[in-house]
Amino acid sequence: MRLTLIETSRAARDARSAEVCGYEVSGLPAGEHANIAYFDNAWRILRWNDEWHGNWSGHFATAAAAIEALRDDILMPA
Repeated sequence: MRLTLIETSRAARDARSAEVCGYEVSGLPAGEHANIAYFDNAWRILRWNDEWHGNWSGHFATAAAAIEALRDDILMPA
């Protein structure tokens, strides 16, 4: 599975009105969606699908580490 980060075209803001660097993730299985963003001094993942909406999770040093964790989570047997 090859996941790709696509820079979001809109400027996001966190609770302190600081600009947030964020990406949409492409290459996910059908019906799955995810964003990766940097805020509160860490990269975090928001993952959802057609049946549920998740919360921001994780505390990664880099966007690459976050996307690798997302890939591992998706490929983990149920």
